[in-house]
Amino acid sequence: MAASSRKLQIRIGLILGAMILVYGCYALIPDKFRALDVRLVDRLFVVRAKQEPFRHAIDDRIVHIDANLYFSRSQHARVFRNLSDLGIAAQLIDFIFEEMVSPEEDQPLIQATRQAGNVYYGLAFEPLDDSAAGNQVFSKISNQPETLAVNWRVDVTGNSDSVATGTRPRVTYPDLSSVARGLGFLNLAADPDGTLRRVPLLVRYQGTYVPSLSLRIVCDYLGITADNIVASPGKYIKLRGIRTSDHVTDSEITIPLDKRGHLILNNSGFVDGLRHYSYSEIFHATEDTASLEKLRNDLSGRIAVISETVEKKFQIRTATGKGFYPSGAIHAMVLQNLLSGSYLRELPGWVQLGIEITMLAGLFLLSMRFSSAPLALTSGTLGVLYITLAVVTFLSAGIIFQFARPIVLLLTAMTFLLIGLGIEKAVLFARSERARRIAERDLEIGREIQSGFFPTALPETAGWELATHFQAARHVAGDFYDIFTLGRDNKIAIVIADVCDKGVGAALFMALFRSFIRVLSGSVDSSGHLDTADGKAAPEKILRDTFGSINNYISITHEQAGMFATIFYGILDPQTGALTYINGGHEPPIITGSNGKKNFLEPTGPAVGLYPNLDFDVRSLILKPNDMLLAYTDGVTDSRNPAGDAFTKEQLVTMVGNSSGTARDLIHKIKSRIEDHILGADQFDDVTLVALRRQS
Repeated sequence: MAASSRKLQIRIGLILGAMILVYGCYALIPDKFRALDVRLVDRLFVVRAKQEPFRHAIDDRIVHIDANLYFSRSQHARVFRNLSDLGIAAQLIDFIFEEMVSPEEDQPLIQATRQAGNVYYGLAFEPLDDSAAGNQVFSKISNQPETLAVNWRVDVTGNSDSVATGTRPRVTYPDLSSVARGLGFLNLAADPDGTLRRVPLLVRYQGTYVPSLSLRIVCDYLGITADNIVASPGKYIKLRGIRTSDHVTDSEITIPLDKRGHLILNNSGFVDGLRHYSYSEIFHATEDTASLEKLRNDLSGRIAVISETVEKKFQIRTATGKGFYPSGAIHAMVLQNLLSGSYLRELPGWVQLGIEITMLAGLFLLSMRFSSAPLALTSGTLGVLYITLAVVTFLSAGIIFQFARPIVLLLTAMTFLLIGLGIEKAVLFARSERARRIAERDLEIGREIQSGFFPTALPETAGWELATHFQAARHVAGDFYDIFTLGRDNKIAIVIADVCDKGVGAALFMALFRSFIRVLSGSVDSSGHLDTADGKAAPEKILRDTFGSINNYISITHEQAGMFATIFYGILDPQTGALTYINGGHEPPIITGSNGKKNFLEPTGPAVGLYPNLDFDVRSLILKPNDMLLAYTDGVTDSRNPAGDAFTKEQLVTMVGNSSGTARDLIHKIKSRIEDHILGADQFDDVTLVALRRQS
């Protein structure tokens, strides 16, 4: 439980560390993150332009008039008058008549502006400051408030520090601006990389808020008065009380703003589809009736943006990547965005933060379940899902997600977690390696102790040969054999047994069975010889007493363990060749004679330890000269090659029947055949062999 809690704390610490690192970097170098986001969004503009379902219709309510600044003031007046006569709804003048040429020269322009009643003039701030520091210069320009139409006031709520501040305005001269339908600023400012992506709609100046010329025209075009405009810097501008031809509606328009209070430009191919007319065409419109009617049909009810096309051009996002367009085209695009509602909006900061925390929570859960490789794969999948969501949402809804910060955050958190997993794995490996060495040492001690249970030397009796072989499948085994002399007449006791199962548990019970057999068979002296109480106890009695006592003890005392053993226990009288035995469920030992005839010592009772009070029959036979007895465990016949084929009892019986050598030769032959059969495969079970031969 403590280890699991520690693991949980480490994972949470790694996630928090990644958040602190990435958010710290974002706070220190936000421009780097924003620059990457901007480039990725630029690419999405190109992708969107190629997808027909995501293209917006071109708004034909806006046209562009290519102005000629070499025209005189009276010629400008004729153009403005002709546009009014053609039914133009509003005229946006994208250049500034900053000074009067002369009263005589300017009077026609002033008169035409007054008569048209739909001409909007601009002003430009130099510079346009995005910080509140611009407020410090109000006192220096307080002598020009009348030029900014301060009576057109906008209700601003919330913190307005993000709204740009205007300083040192260049304005249309008072006599002309006073007869205009409205005024607004014309400022356009590109991003640091030279691309224009956002435009301000409001600028603070001398305690009031000046609208952009585009916003001013749209409000009049929709019949919205200044008192029906509510601005929340960094969030939105709401236009309420839209007026139709006969009444004011309850509908409203919400224009989303970015954190700096700017409108994000949404081109959607509008600039390339904008209709253009020349200044000369409008100037001479009244001279040709047919041309006049055509222009009236084309321009009636439209908003005309009048600008000089040879002026400085701005680089903007287009369907082909980036293009350069005059300021008039930019203002036309702003008008199109405002009128059509084709807005782009940035995902709110709290939503973006929530998504990032959700991703980190998912990554945390994945780290608690998966190892390094699956974690890296699933983390990559999580990142792909986020990017897919961001791309689809942009294409379908015009919502701009952040890319740089969440992806960097995800990669950083994943890297931290992978490093943490690597350290955990290294620590776990070190601990497991130490535990493995301890376990191997303990098993080696167990193997050494178990080897002490096997006889160090076999009894040597004239006329008889004994040979044995033992090989454990693991460090310790459940097989065992024992050969010792018994009684005053030095009978030879031969035991071979197989405890069920393998490994440590079987080895413990092997020691128990072996010790009981020795203790119950007699008393051992310093030479290893066992003697019975009366010195000449009959083999039948020794065998019955031993099997009965062991069986009852194991089955009753260790019932829950469910352990048992198959045991062959024979007592040989070397003088007569008589072999008295009990086979408790063991593999039948094989006996072959000089004539090759084979005999099997079949079980005379069940396995030892299954149930209490079992009966075990005692049997006897005479081993004649040249007779060979081979006792073995099932690990011999169950030996398997790499294909899984067993050695089989038939092969073993054939080998024993064809053997005419010594007991040692037979053991060596069987051992070699088993090794050849296995061919390097892992040993399946413990292998134990005992061979007894009566010499001729």
